[in-house]
Amino acid sequence: MQTIREQATDKEFLRSIVENGYELPENTDAFALAKALLQNFLSTDEELRDELSYMILASAIIDKGHLTEQQLEDILSTVLDDEHLFYHIGETENDSVFMRSFSNLIVAALLYVDAKQPTLPEQALQQAKATLLRYAGEERDWRGYIKGKGWAHTMAHLADALDICAQNSRLSTRDRRQILELLRDLAKVTTPLYHEEDMRLATVAYHITSIFCCSGIAWPSSCWNLSPSFSNDSTSHMWK
Repeated sequence: MQTIREQATDKEFLRSIVENGYELPENTDAFALAKALLQNFLSTDEELRDELSYMILASAIIDKGHLTEQQLEDILSTVLDDEHLFYHIGETENDSVFMRSFSNLIVAALLYVDAKQPTLPEQALQQAKATLLRYAGEERDWRGYIKGKGWAHTMAHLADALDICAQNSRLSTRDRRQILELLRDLAKVTTPLYHEEDMRLATVAYHITSIFCCSGIAWPSSCWNLSPSFSNDSTSHMWK
C-alpha cells in the first residue's frame, strides 16, 4: 500500500482523481494529501505541478469541503510561510518561482471558500492580505510561460489571490485601498508582461472600484496616475 507521499507523486493515482470528477478515493486523508501535494509545486513537471497537484488541491480537497476549519487555517499559514510563498524570495531565473507562484493560487482557493462561507478567523484573513502585500514588494521573478517547464505566471497568480482577497466582505475600505495602491506599483514593473497579466490586474481594480461605486466611496487620488509596462502586442497574449 502506498504512503501519502508516494500517492502525491504518483501521476497515475492523481490522474484517476481528476478522471473521477475530482472525487477523492474512500478513506483518503485529505489533509495529509493536501500537505504532500504542496511539495509538488517545486516540480518542473508541468503536469504534476499544475494540472494534477494544484487542481486536486483546489478542486478535490479545498473546494469540496474535505478540510476542517482548523485545517484550512493550517494550510493557509503554511502557504504563506518562508518555505512556500517566500521560498527563495528575491531570486530570479530559477525554479523556486514555481513554489512561490503556485502558493498564491492556494491562497486564492482558500480565500474563495472563505468568501462563500466564512471559516477563517478575522486575524487569518488580515494576515493573508498583509502577507500578499509584502510578498508583492519582494518578488522579483515575473516570468510567464517557461519553455520546457510550463507556467510560472507569477503576476497573474498574485492577481488572482489579490482579487479574491479584495472581494471578501470582511475587508475594509482601507484594506481595498491598500490593494489598489499595490496594483499601481505592480503596473510599473520593468519586466515585460506578455501573458494577459494586465487583464488579471485590471480585473482586481474593476472589482474593487465596483465595490466602491456601490458604496459611494471615492477612488483614492493616489491611484489615478498609472504607468503600466504591459505589452501592446495582442498576439503575444496567452491564457493558461
